[in-house]
Amino acid sequence: MARICESPMENGGRQMGEAAENVLAPVRVNPVLTHAAERRRSLDPRWCFRLDPEDVGVGEGWFGQSDIFQDTIEVPGCWQGQGFGSDESEMVWDFRLMARTFRATYKGTGWYASSFEVPDAWESERVWMMFGGAHPSAQVWLNGVELGNHGQPFVPFGFEITDVVNLKAQNDIVVRVHEADRIFGMAYSWQGNWSGLYRGVEIVSAGSARIEQLRCRPDLNGQAVDVSAQFDLSPKTISDLTLRATVTPVNGRQEQSVKAPVVGNLAECRITIPSPQPWSPDSPNLYRVDAEIVQDGRILDAVSERIGFVSLSTDAKHFLINDEPYYMRGTGEFIPCPETGSPDTDRDRLRKRLKTLRDYGYNYVRLQSYAQTPEYYDVADEVGLLIQSEMGAIGAWGGNTPDHVYQWPQPTPRFRDALTTQWNNVVLRDVNHPSANLYCLSNEYGADTDFPRSAWKCYNDTKKIKPTALVIWTDGGLNEDLPQDFVNDQASRDGDTALPLIQHEYKWWSSFPDVALIERYSGAMRPYAAEIAIKAAAKQGISHTLAQGAKNSQHLQLLESKAKMEACRRDYENLAGICHFNAMDGNPSPQGVIDEFYERKIADAASWLETNGDAVIMCSLGFDDRVVEPGDLVSCDLHVSDFSHPPLSFGAIGWELSVGKEVVSTGTVKASHQPYRTYLAGQVEFTAPQVMTPTPARLIACITDGDRVVTNRWDLWVFPHEIQLPSNTGIYGTPEHTWLKSVDGIEQAGVSKAQPGNVLLTERVDAQLLEYLNDGGRAVLVASEGLVRPYRPLFGMKEGHYFFTPPANYPPNEDGHDGTIIADHPMLGDMPHEGYTDLQFFRMITDSPPLDLTPLGLNDGDPVIRVMHSYLICHPLGYLVERRVGQGALIICALNLEQKWPEARYMLSQLLRHAQSDDCRPELALNETAAKALLSVGALP
Repeated sequence: MARICESPMENGGRQMGEAAENVLAPVRVNPVLTHAAERRRSLDPRWCFRLDPEDVGVGEGWFGQSDIFQDTIEVPGCWQGQGFGSDESEMVWDFRLMARTFRATYKGTGWYASSFEVPDAWESERVWMMFGGAHPSAQVWLNGVELGNHGQPFVPFGFEITDVVNLKAQNDIVVRVHEADRIFGMAYSWQGNWSGLYRGVEIVSAGSARIEQLRCRPDLNGQAVDVSAQFDLSPKTISDLTLRATVTPVNGRQEQSVKAPVVGNLAECRITIPSPQPWSPDSPNLYRVDAEIVQDGRILDAVSERIGFVSLSTDAKHFLINDEPYYMRGTGEFIPCPETGSPDTDRDRLRKRLKTLRDYGYNYVRLQSYAQTPEYYDVADEVGLLIQSEMGAIGAWGGNTPDHVYQWPQPTPRFRDALTTQWNNVVLRDVNHPSANLYCLSNEYGADTDFPRSAWKCYNDTKKIKPTALVIWTDGGLNEDLPQDFVNDQASRDGDTALPLIQHEYKWWSSFPDVALIERYSGAMRPYAAEIAIKAAAKQGISHTLAQGAKNSQHLQLLESKAKMEACRRDYENLAGICHFNAMDGNPSPQGVIDEFYERKIADAASWLETNGDAVIMCSLGFDDRVVEPGDLVSCDLHVSDFSHPPLSFGAIGWELSVGKEVVSTGTVKASHQPYRTYLAGQVEFTAPQVMTPTPARLIACITDGDRVVTNRWDLWVFPHEIQLPSNTGIYGTPEHTWLKSVDGIEQAGVSKAQPGNVLLTERVDAQLLEYLNDGGRAVLVASEGLVRPYRPLFGMKEGHYFFTPPANYPPNEDGHDGTIIADHPMLGDMPHEGYTDLQFFRMITDSPPLDLTPLGLNDGDPVIRVMHSYLICHPLGYLVERRVGQGALIICALNLEQKWPEARYMLSQLLRHAQSDDCRPELALNETAAKALLSVGALP
């Protein structure tokens, strides 16, 4: 047995990431299956605890004074999530947010203590202590004797304690969790710095031989399982050891067993499995492997594992699972664990959440720059999710920086060995999981790396440990001279590589934080995004908007994500898949179609499958194609992407156009179906029906194959063609807006004494116009510079600039918005809306910045169309406002009312009709601040 450190400071001078010689890693803790002959005892959940902010515990000998730890804490978990620390704020890395993200904030050292007794039956056995995971680093003592250090946050570890443990008395275990190796698990700290024993702690015993590592390699084509067992043998171990291995379907009774001799400390055997059932996202069939080390008929040790027969490969532009093409529909994950703060170990909760991902059509998860707990992979095995572990072995974006503190260090000589050791240990940890078959060495390293040899080393090491795995050197980069079994990069790069390419991080569409979820946060995490929004909204005087704004924002987010996901799959026919960032919300950036509790926001699973399913129908309608006029001949292409298993069989796509509740057009598109392809199927053509008022319409397409039905739908709006603007309207001043110059039937007019029913369109407010309004006149002010608040699109995402949300919630927080609220107001007439701007407003908003209400003195009441600004600031913004001016009224509009668009003509007609009507009696008067602001803007040259 490896020696036990005798001095508590003996390892104090170790290098980062180093462990004591006697540490065992990886080890099994809280396995999903246990063998009847296993001897395993949990030390969870109650431990004693004490913080050590001055880091004096080692010097004061706390490792030998277990009675000084007066607080209690639960293991597994993190101490910040259990209230240990302060109420201070800290930096949330990527968004530069200062927030209290956990119940408490603390970065530093903490100590755990517990006691246990060894069962009488273990007296003649060897004994080990196993830790499921410690973050950032752990130093361990038993009965005052230091066992060693561990500095690999993702890796479970342990120590043999046979020579230290008391067999007939109480044993005191003390663990110091400290900061030395946070850099090797920085992605864990994405939402703030947490620390602790985040997985369980166990003691186990075995005879003179322990199964140290059991690797099972299912061979689907060979109909067999290759089993390799490595043993930890004591010096007292005699010969004639036998490995007995049995494979059984988890849901079946037929078992296959073999025996193999132990040679040295290794035994290998091959077990034939007739006609094995493959594991895939569609059919996650699992098998149980029981392994026993036997001597003279006595079982010295035993373990049980679960495996799945899965084969991953690529063929041209296809990603293959068991030799069948799959369209990879991934999501990113940033450890959304409101209940625990630290990575979750509750399989029941994980089962519910990962099942939700499968229900919503996802078949793989990319863990952004980290590896999840083994319990997570256990559940992924069950529900049929492939998991891409990403341990940053060659860095992320060039290394750790003050701006991105979650990032991995580069594999310079100081860090290389520690990084690659943790990488290999995680691959070993998860070697038997069918879900753990994708590995990525870095995040967004671009087209090159300074560490190609490190990349190739990790690639080759992974292939040796787990030959079935597919490995890429970076997620978000393309360089075929570096190791990559497939590519994850921008879809536009698909033609630059012969390998299958999955669209990288698509595309962070965000919604406003949902304040209704605050009461759900009763665990470790705080609803800090909602708290920031509440504070910002209160400061701006718009607290009353938050609940409706969040719900409307989710509608906008769904609209954008649905259309753009479909367009990406449609326009890049050879794409191997899309990694949607993300399926689920991450607290500071609500990016998901489901929330951080993995529950529905707007779309249910069935409707999201129309966009994210194995088979999807897509159309060519763009955002600016959704408004039509009666008599228009409307045509659009239908595309089909079918990666069903088995593929669909059909010869036509049925479609129908409904207006209101009435179906007005139907037809079929004959299709020459191409399985495992994305292709143009044909064209839909119809004539827009006659309507008297603006009317919503819906195009639905459907494929039927026996019991299987694939549908999709797209909303349109039919606006009347003949839209008469009311008379008694004039244009005040010389217009600059192109659309204002082209308004039919309206001439330039001066200001005369107010006449009942007169309305002026104007781009400026001056003293003469104010006098006109005071005397009872009405005017519509067309907003321009000085009234509106322009901002530049982040990352060059110009499509729908002012209509859609910016990507995630990256600074500058002054830029962007999260949705709209439309009031039920007579000035809109019968303009169709459901309380928020859908695509009937797209052309009127996309290039037009909103009104900046506060500096204009217009935040004294709700606008008719409000914009929900980025939640971190909550600037009051809007597109439509009205105010009383003396006896008259002023409407201020920032929409682009380009008159060649029927929706804009109709909107203008409603504004003018309202301005002429007796209903135009605004409750709020134009205050002095607003009047001065409007005059100041009007004076701009």
